[in-house]
Amino acid sequence: MGLEEDLGRLLGQSVEDVVPPVGDLVAEGMRLGRRRRRLRRGLQAAGAALAVAGAVAAGSLLVPGFVGSEPVRAAGAAVGPTGVGPSPARQSPSQQAQSSAQPEVSPTPSGPLVDMTWQAMLKIFADQLPPGGRLLNLDPFAVKFNNVGMSHYIELQYDDGAGPATVMVTLGRSVRIPGGGFSCATWTGSSDEGPRRAGSEKPMCRETTLPDGAVMTSYITGTDVVGLYDQGVKVERSNGDFVQIVAANATLDQYAGQSGPPITVTRDRPPLGLSGWEAIARSALWQQQVPLSTAVAGVEFAKSVGRFPCPEDVKAADCVID
Repeated sequence: MGLEEDLGRLLGQSVEDVVPPVGDLVAEGMRLGRRRRRLRRGLQAAGAALAVAGAVAAGSLLVPGFVGSEPVRAAGAAVGPTGVGPSPARQSPSQQAQSSAQPEVSPTPSGPLVDMTWQAMLKIFADQLPPGGRLLNLDPFAVKFNNVGMSHYIELQYDDGAGPATVMVTLGRSVRIPGGGFSCATWTGSSDEGPRRAGSEKPMCRETTLPDGAVMTSYITGTDVVGLYDQGVKVERSNGDFVQIVAANATLDQYAGQSGPPITVTRDRPPLGLSGWEAIARSALWQQQVPLSTAVAGVEFAKSVGRFPCPEDVKAADCVID
């Protein structure tokens, strides 16, 4: 299909079903949790304070047509795992973390804005990764039921050359709960339930107030029963938006009826390192609205990232995300 058809479908889906089918989403979310059987204690501790998705304003994504637009090329292979990395002039996340002493400032777009999409999230994420890695096994089922209103989500595997690892990225808007919230004081994810490899890091949690007033919580969890643990970062901005990245030392595999958790520990530590995830989470590119050019590039880029097949125990429509 042509680029204009893809973008038309992208924009059309954004204004359909203005009132989210909350009952269906809750049911599917519970089913997703049971089927995947994920032991994510760090996220569970934060769950009480996470955002309740806001309704999408009708017509908010209507944008001008594409007459005269320049063609967009997908970065990476046309199919299968995708090579990722910034342009030569861009700093790596670790370099950004070392030199980022100034407040993050929202970028000033040169064209029209559209609401964030999972495809745009994928492109923004890929562009900030160091060169030489690859993205693979995007989970369409998880993406399908975690993108609604002002909550945006991608889940896939990232391989930096030392083995694939599942990474989950969320952009959302928090609902403030008195006495609640995700903080190191209330965090309960530090205990080990399973083996910890010799090269693994010890659990920790720290909070940093950034120059722009945002609060960044960085943590390393204890292990689950099979030895999986996470590096996690959550940046909560003063306007209520938050960016959360969780990277494991393992892959969350496609469920195939096995008796144990569908998890494979692939490495001693998650890729990139906590400082690298901090730099990505702090980026001003994570906004509820993005330039139209980013949305267009995201549609094309998403085609180049391999996906998990739809699980046998769900409907085919549950994995339709384009």
